[in-house]
Amino acid sequence: MPKENMTRYAILGLLASGCTSGYEMKHTIDTSLNHFWKISFGQVYPMLKTLAQEGLIEETSEGDDRKTFILTPDGEAALRRWVEEPTTELPVQRNELLLKLYFARHESKETTIQKIDQHAALLRERLETYHMIEQTIRASPETNEAMYWLLTLDYGKRKTQALLEWCAASIQTLEGGKDDETRDRDTE
Repeated sequence: MPKENMTRYAILGLLASGCTSGYEMKHTIDTSLNHFWKISFGQVYPMLKTLAQEGLIEETSEGDDRKTFILTPDGEAALRRWVEEPTTELPVQRNELLLKLYFARHESKETTIQKIDQHAALLRERLETYHMIEQTIRASPETNEAMYWLLTLDYGKRKTQALLEWCAASIQTLEGGKDDETRDRDTE
């Protein structure tokens, strides 16, 4: 059975959150969703067309000829059904650094350490971005969605912090030191 296209539910969710135009969706995708769910802008309008054909959304127009959309009752029900379904699989992450690290015996340790250092710098930038997003959410008027947005943000912050710790431990290992876990096993 082919894997279901989750972009449809992302678009339904964006509509339910008040993003009614492709432009608003792109902004929310770029500033929020892309931190944990990749959607190219080229997917948005074809998916809007598909959802309209399925009767899950309706196209409306504003005075400036801008296309806007609203959820139909069937669209709200489809989104609710999907949100309520349990998640049964862990996501598989494609990570170029890990792929290169897997084959890193073909380069010097110094080059590998440099790659991990660069990765850590990107992670620190991401963590800074997450802190700015958190400030924005907390400074905004209270909404029913803010708590859930903060939960997804907390996941990103914790994961990023764990990856920074992994970078530090990996560099220590490559430099010939032992990480804390190895040291603990050696003293038992």
